[in-house]
Amino acid sequence: MIDVHIMPIALTIILVGWSSWRFAASQAELVRERRIWLQGCLCIAFGMVIEAQPVLHWRVLDAFSMGLLLGGYQQFALVLASLQGRKPWYVAGTVLCLLTLLANTDLLPAQWAAMWNVVALGIVFVRLSWLHWQIEQHIRPGYPILTTLYALGAITFALRLAALAWEGGSIVLVDMSDPLLYLFVSTATIYGSFGFLMVILRRRTLHLVRETLQDSLTGALNRRGLDEALQQLRLAVPPFRRVAMAMLDVDHFKQVNDRYGHAAGDEVLRALARFFQQSLREQDVFARYGGEEFCVLLPGAGPADALRKLDALREQFARLPLQAGGHTLHCTFSVGLVSWDDAEVNPEKCLHQADDLLYQAKRAGRNCIVAAGQAGP
Repeated sequence: MIDVHIMPIALTIILVGWSSWRFAASQAELVRERRIWLQGCLCIAFGMVIEAQPVLHWRVLDAFSMGLLLGGYQQFALVLASLQGRKPWYVAGTVLCLLTLLANTDLLPAQWAAMWNVVALGIVFVRLSWLHWQIEQHIRPGYPILTTLYALGAITFALRLAALAWEGGSIVLVDMSDPLLYLFVSTATIYGSFGFLMVILRRRTLHLVRETLQDSLTGALNRRGLDEALQQLRLAVPPFRRVAMAMLDVDHFKQVNDRYGHAAGDEVLRALARFFQQSLREQDVFARYGGEEFCVLLPGAGPADALRKLDALREQFARLPLQAGGHTLHCTFSVGLVSWDDAEVNPEKCLHQADDLLYQAKRAGRNCIVAAGQAGP
């Protein structure tokens, strides 16, 4: 009879793979990756069943089952590499599968074929362990469960290879390695599929968070995103000794809308957002506060540094030709700038102060910066 342990394992792998396909099936996200993962689960499950059947001991079936197993795990590796933006090992994976198919024909003795199968699967498990380690560092810092499971599977394959090679094959050691292989291989495969579901869920969550915190027109943070950024700045470890905050507003924006249309005005706002997102540092924050008004946070920047930085950006943007509504425009912005070095400062109070300074810059003639301490009476 067929090994009773294989059937529930194979069925579980199929069901989890199907779940990874059906999960968020109405969403366009990761459609290709979910399909490849399901194919990998089906290949591994059927490969296990064929390998465990006790009736037919044909070499061609051995080649078929090993091709399915290797192909399935290679598809897992393809998905994991795709999630990280890495180049897939198409050539190496194809060569490994072809060599395995040839090794399981009559070209090699059965003992050598068994040793090669262990080597091939061990190589794939080492790669899967490495790929999972790369992902687990970002998804769940701490104990890398999948990395460990695939690494233990690779070690068990190495022990099985040693048992097969030792004096032509130690039946006792080979039999002892079988339960460990079932444990690590099946657990890693099943748990890996659940891990893939977690990746999908995390990406959907991040997408929803971006929709919640980002302005749909410009791609900058919205008011809620700005509040979150301010909260993170206050909780930063180590804390920033000082933070500069600027409120800026596009000059004569109503005239742009009236003369060229609201579509042109929207393009001006998008161009301004792109300009700042490309010009600011990674730790800086750029958010749309409302209408044509934006907020900039410069963690670690003192008043003088922030003033120099924003003044340089103001001059660069004024010279930048903007394509909007079929016209070439040149726009400017005005800035109100404050800074603080107190971790207990009230951000809302600073926002209002920067907003007041912005309107002083407007009254001063626009296309300028008014900083705290420089404002008039």
